[in-house]
Amino acid sequence: MIIEIEKGLEALKNELESRGYETFYSGENKVADAVLYSGESFPRGVYGSSYVKMFAATNTKGFGGALLINVDDKSIDEIISILNNRSYGPLF
Repeated sequence: MIIEIEKGLEALKNELESRGYETFYSGENKVADAVLYSGESFPRGVYGSSYVKMFAATNTKGFGGALLINVDDKSIDEIISILNNRSYGPLF
């Protein structure tokens, strides 16, 4: 699984890498399976239109698009569970 991480989340990046995940920082123009960010809303201003097109690309799991995860108030175990299940939890 390839994970894009917002700059400023270095500790999370290091922890995920120590657990075997491939990570890179936002803005490196790569395709990711998931994007981890912090804050109240996805930082759209950081991403240009060419970047948005990458979200439609097929990722390594064969799905179209990337899973967006706000990491605020989540433990590393919760984040890994979300990554593995490609879901925050049941809808109902």
